[in-house]
Amino acid sequence: MSRGTWIAPARVRVTASPSTGTAKPAPAPPKDERKNGGRMRLFNLIVMTIGGVALWWMIRDIGFSTIRAKIVGVGWWFVLILILDVTSLCCDAAALHTFMRPEERMIPYWRVLGAQASGRAINVLTPGGALGEPVKLGLLMSHAPRARVLSSLVLLNLTNVYLSVAVMIIGTPITLAMIKLPTAYKTMVFIGLGVLIPAVVALGVVIHRGAVSTVVGTLRRVRIISEARAKDWKLKLVEVDAHIRELHVNRSAGTWKGILWVGLSKLVTWTSSAILIGAVGIKVSALMIVGVLSIGVLIRWVSSIVPMGLGAQDGANYVLYNLLGSTGQNGITMTFIDRARSVALALLGLLALAAMQLDRYLTNAKIHRKIIEMRAHVHGNHYVSDDPAAAAVATAKSTITGA
Repeated sequence: MSRGTWIAPARVRVTASPSTGTAKPAPAPPKDERKNGGRMRLFNLIVMTIGGVALWWMIRDIGFSTIRAKIVGVGWWFVLILILDVTSLCCDAAALHTFMRPEERMIPYWRVLGAQASGRAINVLTPGGALGEPVKLGLLMSHAPRARVLSSLVLLNLTNVYLSVAVMIIGTPITLAMIKLPTAYKTMVFIGLGVLIPAVVALGVVIHRGAVSTVVGTLRRVRIISEARAKDWKLKLVEVDAHIRELHVNRSAGTWKGILWVGLSKLVTWTSSAILIGAVGIKVSALMIVGVLSIGVLIRWVSSIVPMGLGAQDGANYVLYNLLGSTGQNGITMTFIDRARSVALALLGLLALAAMQLDRYLTNAKIHRKIIEMRAHVHGNHYVSDDPAAAAVATAKSTITGA
């Protein structure tokens, strides 16, 4: 087995053949591994198709000539901004990889990077910005334990949320104290913070209690799942809760380093935003930076209910940039450039998703050919080979699959 590949262990019962006295595997209990893997591959293909259609629609809606004009207006600064965005993406992937410790040895970093790019692309292109998380899970759980992958994804998202909310809580009051925001927008900001802050506090309480156990318990109380299934899920996901809880208490070295990687990713993203502000021709000031990273991020989150915030983000940024000492037109320009960045990263992510799907297909085809070659040497339940381990594996495969 290669270092970067993890295969869920199959339970095989071994019995003795009464005629020959040699050990041979008896049929194992039916497993759902292959069925679940097939469903996840189908899900990823469907999501990739939806993402591709959404990307085409957004480029068509914005207008390719408009995107090109905005990029040309920024010049070579856009290339630097894209490099910083990709660097931020690499830092997030490094955080996810580090959160998986010690199981991160089972999966190479480049695969985690591909999964992170794929998931981010789907998040950008679909309403709600959450559909990419199952895509990441599906791409990684065949190479590392599912529980560790799931808890690491949750840790990555929670750390990002905590850092962003901290900036909002600090920056929003400062911005509101220095500008006169219209009553309608001020109400929207206060409502957003009024919902966001209690939600984050409640999230922290749930994590202490056991995030997954709480969710499963809630599903059971509303009778969505049976009591037996609830007990089964809680037993399987104990490790997930323990790992997520490390974000608050008893942090391991992997969790600490993962948090640092997320912090570095945020710094790179903020630097990219500051460079973009200057490249557009807006005067870079403390008020502008604080406003964009606090109220601007809050606007982006609220507008994520539609793909790329089409329509919702435009008007809000028009007012925000006008109040921050620039012009509403610059706010529109920033919105278009931000979408151009998103389109470029989404295209990169979809290419990564397609490459990983192709790699999985070729790997499965190679394994299938190997199994066929092994079966060619099987006579009855006896395997002729100089490699006892290969013989045992082939014999087990042959018996389980009914060959």
